[in-house]
Amino acid sequence: GIMNPAMTATWVFGLALVFTPGVVDWSFVWPWVKAGAVLVMTWFHHWLGLRRKEFLAGTNTRSGRTYRMMNEVPTILMLVIVFAVITRF
Repeated sequence: GIMNPAMTATWVFGLALVFTPGVVDWSFVWPWVKAGAVLVMTWFHHWLGLRRKEFLAGTNTRSGRTYRMMNEVPTILMLVIVFAVITRF
């Protein structure tokens, strides 16, 4: 119940920061890396929503191993986002 509102709030506040003059310098690499990781995270969020609908319909064809591996994707993306912002390369 909180996933979609949280994602929406994150996008709204993130875009507010992006469009505030002087906050983000797009001449560096880090904002592009962060933006790419955020887009992949958003895609992954929707992919999981589709998988949830498959479970509800009883049409899931993926193994538990697949879901255990996919469980690591948000963590990896979070680390990429945090390190991009901290290092500001």
